[in-house]
Amino acid sequence: MNNLKKRCMAVVSACLLIAGSAVPAFAAGETTHTVTANLMLPGELNTQLPGVTAYMTNGNNPLGEGGYEAKAPTEPVSNNAKVVQHTDGTLTLTLPLPNPVFTLQSIGGSSNATITDTVRDSATYTSTDGKATREGRITQLTIKLNDRSGTYVFNNCVEFPTLLGVDWTVPLTLAVDLSDVPAPTQQQTTTSQPAASSSQSKPAAQSNTATAAKTTTAAVNYDKLKAIITTVEKAEQEIPVSADGKDVSPSKTWVTQKDMDTLKTALTIAKAAATSKEQSAVDAQTDALNKAYQTFVSAQQSGKGEATEHLGKTLKPGKYTISANIWFNKADTGLPLNPHITNSTFPPMNPVENNAELTIADDGAAQVVIPVCIKDRVMTVRELHGLDLLDTQKNDEGAITSITVDLGKLSGDSTVVTMQGDDMTADIWMGDLAMTISGLDKEHTWPFTFELNLSGVDTTDGDKMPTVELEMLDSSAAAGAMAAAGVDADALDGEEEAEEEQAERQSGVQPLIVIIVIFAIFIGVPAVKKQVQKKKAQQAKEQNAKEESKHED
Repeated sequence: MNNLKKRCMAVVSACLLIAGSAVPAFAAGETTHTVTANLMLPGELNTQLPGVTAYMTNGNNPLGEGGYEAKAPTEPVSNNAKVVQHTDGTLTLTLPLPNPVFTLQSIGGSSNATITDTVRDSATYTSTDGKATREGRITQLTIKLNDRSGTYVFNNCVEFPTLLGVDWTVPLTLAVDLSDVPAPTQQQTTTSQPAASSSQSKPAAQSNTATAAKTTTAAVNYDKLKAIITTVEKAEQEIPVSADGKDVSPSKTWVTQKDMDTLKTALTIAKAAATSKEQSAVDAQTDALNKAYQTFVSAQQSGKGEATEHLGKTLKPGKYTISANIWFNKADTGLPLNPHITNSTFPPMNPVENNAELTIADDGAAQVVIPVCIKDRVMTVRELHGLDLLDTQKNDEGAITSITVDLGKLSGDSTVVTMQGDDMTADIWMGDLAMTISGLDKEHTWPFTFELNLSGVDTTDGDKMPTVELEMLDSSAAAGAMAAAGVDADALDGEEEAEEEQAERQSGVQPLIVIIVIFAIFIGVPAVKKQVQKKKAQQAKEQNAKEESKHED
């Protein structure tokens, strides 16, 4: 009996051992985890707002479009995505992209992540001028994470900012917090492999060592390095070199040859690291090129160029409609564009035409009246210094709305008259929209450029001043920063148009009420008079009846 019992125990033990060895291969199923994942435009790659990181996974925008908070998407979100850990240990991320303004059209080019599926909506995204449209945008991504690094850079991306209507390309970075996703077990990584026979199996210690070596060995990742190289190469092509800035338009920025050479040297060294077999060397050169680029950005200055025409003309006395513009260079403000305080549209990146009234007296003395009409959500101008102001108009909030400038005897040597100087500064208050975009404080004093365009003004020789076109900024130069900030110009303009329409409707109420009252008076008074007369006749009839009755008695 004892022998039989021992045999039964041995059989049971053997069965349990076999079953136990088989359980890990079948017990590990798919698990789903809520994680924090952010797809972003890194601040170091933001060519328009250096240092400002914008998140495409954050739906916020300054206008509150789509029901999101009315602020720029400059903060990461949390617990917004799902990760499925499969039975073999691999990870698949499902990531929603809610931002309705900075639209994602395509994405790819990562060495350690693979886009496996995209979801697009069917909406039509139209530029502010109505000339460019895109059908749909990517609203959700499914991504296979090929490692657990948590950082995935996509170098082949296309974004379409609706406010400017141009395709904009910038590398995007995906950051995923996998700290709450358990690391795969040895059994999970081998479940898809056929079971080895006992004669072929390795000792446990040897097997564990091999697995560890396999998981720690990874290919060198060049994605971040490639992203900053692309950004620097673009800046190298776009920013002009000058000795003193006098050959550069006041609306542009420039650097010295030394600044450019320093950046080029850093770029050359970084490119050499793109073939390095050591991740530490690649990371070091990525950081070095980032620092060199930030130094290059800080070195940029506003242009100081002036017109070089010498027409020898004399302007004919009279009144003329001309183009007059006042603006701040982005190199002085830290804003993504050159804000023109004479521009009422959004974004106010360009000069305006035919907005000012020039008066030339018989003795040649000239003055010009210029509206200051930048949207108060961008900024308000409190004071202007350095101009000979004959008159300054302000609203109830103390913001300048119009100025009259004494120009003295205006020369006809040049069609474009540009004025700059150390004493030409403006005191401004930033509006809520500009503050959310830039992160700047409210009060500032900035140097400004004052420019008159005298195209078409009559001259005393019976001719006219030559026509010189205003220098308009290519919308692509503004697309990155404004879109990354989540600003929808179309929506802003629509908002203000709605406000204007409401005001018009309200303004029409009072005249309507007056008309109704007047109508009532003229129509209603005769009616009232008739009723009074009828009442008096009835009273007289009743009085007569009473007197007759009394007389009979």
